[in-house]
Amino acid sequence: MRSPAPTAPPRGPTGAGRRRGHPRLRRLLLPCLSILVGVALWQLVIEVFQPNELAVVAPDQIVRDAVALAQAGRLGPDVGLSLVQLAIGLAIASVAGILTGLLLGTHRLLGEALGPWVTALYTIPVIAVAPLVIVGLGFGFTAKITIVAAAGFFPLVINTQAGAASVAGGPLRDVARAFRADARETLVCLTLPGTVPHILTGFRLAIGRALIALVAADLFGSTQGLGYLIISGQQNLKTDDVYVGVVTLSLIGIVLTALVGFFEQRMTRARTAREEQA
Repeated sequence: MRSPAPTAPPRGPTGAGRRRGHPRLRRLLLPCLSILVGVALWQLVIEVFQPNELAVVAPDQIVRDAVALAQAGRLGPDVGLSLVQLAIGLAIASVAGILTGLLLGTHRLLGEALGPWVTALYTIPVIAVAPLVIVGLGFGFTAKITIVAAAGFFPLVINTQAGAASVAGGPLRDVARAFRADARETLVCLTLPGTVPHILTGFRLAIGRALIALVAADLFGSTQGLGYLIISGQQNLKTDDVYVGVVTLSLIGIVLTALVGFFEQRMTRARTAREEQA
């Protein structure tokens, strides 16, 4: 007597599908809840202790000042200019940093020779070289983009180099040689995919350094931008403006980092699916 054929597990919102949905919802809600709790505690501390308003400003005051700046036509242009400079600078840093990191990571002697230079330049504070760049390139758009790109360049180089070196020295390199893969095939099919997690980590770090460089570039001769909003607020004792600029930069960093994390999760799921199919 034949046994009944196995039936496929039911699909839908029950079982494993429901279990998979909960972590996604938790990853979305927990950061938002953490931010809301932090802002509420911030507001509560201000209400209870009432510190000097020249040093600390309550969240509701920051929101009111942001609305006033937006209505006056100041906040929008500052945010727009800073976003353009950040986007162009990070794009240049990404292309140059990834290519340089791959070159140094796949050529061991070259990486050993130039490694000390990369480390030395990476440790130089942005605030120390920003005046030199502005004197050389002038008080304009190009100088600021150069400062932002230089700040984001080194985290990408260091992380990409580390990832490429680990792939180049790993067992998959021998497999590529056994299949007689040429240099281009090895780079495209082996080194670059294996280095992507390191590149994304470097990009997370580059976002933070680029935002710091954005403010540092506005210290010298700037008349617009979030850095200028922060600096002018300090000079005019308008602490509200300072906090508006700082919070806006923080929100930009959170959004960009979340986008990188989303892309990383999608790549991880795609890689896991390919491995299960194989």
